Amino acid sequence: MIRLVLPNANNGALFFANSFVSAAVKSSFLTAKGVGNNVRGSHAKATKTKRPVYSGVPRILCILLVLTTGCQLNRSLAPISPGHFFGSEQSRQGIVALEQGNLDEAEKRLEDAVKWNRNDMNHRRHYAEVLWQQGKHQESLGQLEEAVKRGGQSNASLHISLAEKYLAIQEFTTDPAKVEIAYRHADEAVRLAAQDSRSWALRGKAKRLQAAHQGGYAEHTLALLHEARIDYLRAVSLAPNDTGLLKELASIQMRCGQPEQALATWLTVQSLYPQGSEPFEVLLGKTETLTALRRFDEAQRTLAAIRQRGLANLETERQIETMMLAVQPQQVK
Repeated sequence: MIRLVLPNANNGALFFANSFVSAAVKSSFLTAKGVGNNVRGSHAKATKTKRPVYSGVPRILCILLVLTTGCQLNRSLAPISPGHFFGSEQSRQGIVALEQGNLDEAEKRLEDAVKWNRNDMNHRRHYAEVLWQQGKHQESLGQLEEAVKRGGQSNASLHISLAEKYLAIQEFTTDPAKVEIAYRHADEAVRLAAQDSRSWALRGKAKRLQAAHQGGYAEHTLALLHEARIDYLRAVSLAPNDTGLLKELASIQMRCGQPEQALATWLTVQSLYPQGSEPFEVLLGKTETLTALRRFDEAQRTLAAIRQRGLANLETERQIETMMLAVQPQQVK
């Protein structure tokens, strides 16, 4: 009797496979026996038809091939566990509540989803977002870190979310350790998703903040700023119409001592808005850059446009005018 040993199949699949092969073998044997009797009953042609009888062998081989190569299908037909089903339903309802702005209901549903299926990364990611919006920042980070530990090491979205949140917390705490953690997650996101502009932008921001925390090391600080600038350039190349990225790039270009490049970036940002509707920060950045380039007439016209549109306040005007007066006397007459 032939018995199959299929390591990836369950008991039911093994019983079916062995029963099926046994039936096929029996059928092949009977076929061969019948053909053999016919051969023996033919006296005149018995010696001329001495060919082996293989009528059932191809059938057996096909069955073995299908069973050994197709046993993986057994996994897809496995029943869904109650935990998976209820967890998915709770997650679905939690996401709906989140979209409706019902954060308390969303938190409760998604917490249940995580309890039902602790290894589902999406459940934890959605749960972490709700916790973050509820102001429970440490709990949110804990859920994301747990998702990474439970199989999410290669999930770029998790690393991006963690980098974003650690950088956001750093703005409130000014903790350099948070910047280092953010940088590690952003760096991993770049490795996993090199075509995602967010990965490069987050790593650039982390480097910019690392430079800000450097004290008394001008060369190292400048090196970090240039590395950050390169990351922002890569991010902008992937998202050329992202005004937020362009503004950050112009700012860091100024810090790297590249006012010409910064002005080109500000002009690009300005071109993305309808004429006359540019935000105040865009016009202010352009004015500061023109002043650094000693193009005072253009800077004055831009400042006049800010005043005409009522965008500037007294503090802003004083800041710009003081900066311009400090540079103007250095011009060669």
